[in-house]
Amino acid sequence: MKLIELSSIIFILFISFFVNFYFGHQGLMPLDDLQNFNSGHRILKGDFPFRDYYSITGPILDIWQSTIYKIFGSNWQSLIIHASLLNCIYSISVFIFLKKLDLNTIDSFFYSVCSGLLMFPPTGNPTVEHNSLALSIVSFFILIIGLKENKNYLLFIGVFIFLTTFFIKQVPTTYFIFFYIIIYFSRMFSPVNKRNFIILILSSLFAISFYVLFFLSNNVSLQNIIDQYFIFATILGENRFSNLSYGYFYDKISKIFFLLFLIIPSLYSSFLSKKIHNIFFIFGLSLIISIYEIHSNNQPITFSLIPIFCALFYYFHSIDKSNSKIIKYILFIMITYCFYRILRYEILYIFIYLFILIAFFLKKKISLRYYVLIYLFISTSFYFEKYVKIRAWDDLKKGEIAESFNAEIIDNKLKYLKWKTVYFKNSEIEKKLIFDTFEYLKSLDSDEKYILITDYQIYNLILDKKDLSPVKYWHVNATYPSKNHKLRKNFENFFKSKIVDNNVTQIIIDNTAGFKNDEIKEFEWLNKCLSRKKLASNNNLYIFHVKKNCL
Repeated sequence: MKLIELSSIIFILFISFFVNFYFGHQGLMPLDDLQNFNSGHRILKGDFPFRDYYSITGPILDIWQSTIYKIFGSNWQSLIIHASLLNCIYSISVFIFLKKLDLNTIDSFFYSVCSGLLMFPPTGNPTVEHNSLALSIVSFFILIIGLKENKNYLLFIGVFIFLTTFFIKQVPTTYFIFFYIIIYFSRMFSPVNKRNFIILILSSLFAISFYVLFFLSNNVSLQNIIDQYFIFATILGENRFSNLSYGYFYDKISKIFFLLFLIIPSLYSSFLSKKIHNIFFIFGLSLIISIYEIHSNNQPITFSLIPIFCALFYYFHSIDKSNSKIIKYILFIMITYCFYRILRYEILYIFIYLFILIAFFLKKKISLRYYVLIYLFISTSFYFEKYVKIRAWDDLKKGEIAESFNAEIIDNKLKYLKWKTVYFKNSEIEKKLIFDTFEYLKSLDSDEKYILITDYQIYNLILDKKDLSPVKYWHVNATYPSKNHKLRKNFENFFKSKIVDNNVTQIIIDNTAGFKNDEIKEFEWLNKCLSRKKLASNNNLYIFHVKKNCL
């Protein structure tokens, strides 16, 4: 390996790790961030997804997080280390993939650094959304290189990672699998032959067999996996598509415009060269991420693929060797619009734009490569300003992170975390709820069992208590079947068994989750066995005592 390549890899690793590590300590979204903080702890205490709690997301992230806790300890830094390491793997994968496509080291380095700035830093922690997207891309890269270089072991590895990623989250992994199948049979990178086809089939069978045995060895019923991960989760996704409207569609897609804009120059480039691979690849990826943004019904995350889009656009364009001024004009308009959009976040970018204008004026012949790199720079800067610095994933606005408090006052396991959420406008009320909850849980006898319904899933980890909740996190009709769902009876029986088998005496609700204290009434069999009281010192904390011998 050349010195410049080694130096590039070291610098990519440094940037990818420490940028994510820093921003992972800046604010949080309790619903998304703390469920993963808690799930790793549940595995350490002997639980397993599907078997001990309902999970509409896969078990792999929970298992990985428990492993990280074993190595680095159960604390917030371990959660952020997990995401930072994955950010490094993703960024280096981009670098290696682009080098395999014969892009030069400097360009590959730039694309990779931008990838590391945008993938995990918007949250800083390993959400199922970011893990599944990043590892789907890595699997996709490995399989393409496996075809391109006729390396069957890469096909085997790529298929196995794809199935692993599927058990992190079903989508967008499924979308990328279908897209890869289309690419494979289109013969874009390699002719379809009997040998690589057999390898792909055998790899798929091996990966499926491995995970079937893995679940069975952990006493997980295959029926539970089918019910939770396929039937219920699929219906949940269908419900999101059924509520589509123009306003909803535009709101989701507008957040990733600077990816979708590349369809225009890709279309023109393919028209000039009379080859479809440029527009086919860009349009295919655009379709995948558009569907995913609508399906996920979450904060936008696929803007992190802008470096991949730019790199693939330039790669296919360089193969076609179509040199058109119109493509440059289109890119320049896109660059100008992006500069216009970023000024609302940071006015200093106007000086960069003026510098570029002067450079273009002084040097009239500028290759398309520089247009693409400039577009990547400004679009990456735009998304970094909008989603990473401001902490938009946490629903925070500009300047709000300055109102945070040091989470170390809650517990040393949250050291260095700047605690700021949008759950409470007044942080003093938020702190009071947290401290009151801790005080109440500490007052319980060591053998007293409870189920805590909250988005603030920090208590059991900090107190080193076993979490007896029947779900990974609580949200009405989203994380467990609704009253009219065909799987509802199974869930209610499972919920009842969690209470009876573990001798649960209290159900505690702090009203921060998508499950409020009145929602307990929907479980009629449970509600009639509860005596309710509100904690005198806090209006948000409700205690429900389970009557003896009632269930």
